[in-house]
Amino acid sequence: MNPLSLARIATIVRKEIVDTWRDRRTILVTLATAIAAGPILLVLMLNLIASQADKARDLRLPVAGREHAPALIAFLERQQVTLTPAPPGFEQRIRDGVLDVVLEIDPAFGDDVARGKAATVRLVYDRSRDRARSSIGEAEALLRAYAREWGRGRLLLRGIAPEVGMPLSVEARDLSTPQSQGSLILFMVAFYGLFAAVVGGMAAALDTTAGERERASLEPLLTTPALPLELAAGKWLAVCALNALVVVMTLSGFYLTLRYAPLPSVGIPFLFGLAEFARFVVVLLPLILFVPAILVYVGCRGRTFKEAQSNLSLVLFVVSMLPMVQMFLQRKEPPWLAWVPVSSQYALLTRALRGEALPALEMAQAYVAPALLTVGALLLFARLLSRESVLKA
Repeated sequence: MNPLSLARIATIVRKEIVDTWRDRRTILVTLATAIAAGPILLVLMLNLIASQADKARDLRLPVAGREHAPALIAFLERQQVTLTPAPPGFEQRIRDGVLDVVLEIDPAFGDDVARGKAATVRLVYDRSRDRARSSIGEAEALLRAYAREWGRGRLLLRGIAPEVGMPLSVEARDLSTPQSQGSLILFMVAFYGLFAAVVGGMAAALDTTAGERERASLEPLLTTPALPLELAAGKWLAVCALNALVVVMTLSGFYLTLRYAPLPSVGIPFLFGLAEFARFVVVLLPLILFVPAILVYVGCRGRTFKEAQSNLSLVLFVVSMLPMVQMFLQRKEPPWLAWVPVSSQYALLTRALRGEALPALEMAQAYVAPALLTVGALLLFARLLSRESVLKA
């Protein structure tokens, strides 16, 4: 048996890259989506956060029955709240999404205060509407502040220190850094980086396996002196090249957006510079190599292009769900998760965004499993190429 030839592998890589770039429309769509989709979503989310913050700062609160509580109305006006009369049928307007929240003051407010009873006000809203939540939260916070101030005044009038009713003083110490606060919003950079490493080579993997099989261009390739393992390595490296390009384009889109785009101010600094860019590439490198190996193996098992596409879609769905599960996991990740591909990379990417050091042991663990699985997938792929059944439809 002839030894493995790097020259033959390089020839196969060049051939596959040329074939892939001939489909310019698919390549342009893939690259344009990679560089634009994430930044566009990031800009939209930051604009949403900024608009919610502006709405909370410039609260417009319709009031029904303001004549029943002049002291409360004066307090709200001192807090720079814009008060307007509540329109007739305001409950239906809230259901329709026209109004966010309405303050309704009970007609018996003054009588209850005179008798020393707790006075009643109602906040009418529909909390299921996301855009109304900032206004609802701000209105609730203002009413709680007024209740505290009123309660302190009542105690002082009776010669009682207000601290008697507050036996516990709670002091908060937030240990987060400005960069870690920004990472709460930039989690999508980590997710999109992972997603790019997973789907970046999908089109090329389909074309170089099931596509060639369906076009009957795989048979001439198998008749060349190249060994099955050389064919497998060449196709895999070609897909890896496109996958790496998609990842770099995706991260470049985020870098350029955060550095140069006129983003709205949300009071949180975002740090995704060249150092974070490089750390992301180092963390994602195992996936850039591992995912194409799985894609070409699964793609080659499909008898038709559609069958291979369905198989790859299922694989990509399972892989992309791992970071989603971690994202919503409300507890610290278990130590064994550092050995799981995709999950370990997501954990390291979030650390990089928070400005934390990347432990050498966890980096090594994140490389081991993908490396072993990559070798295994390539050997299985080469085994498929060595069988005559790979040519049968």
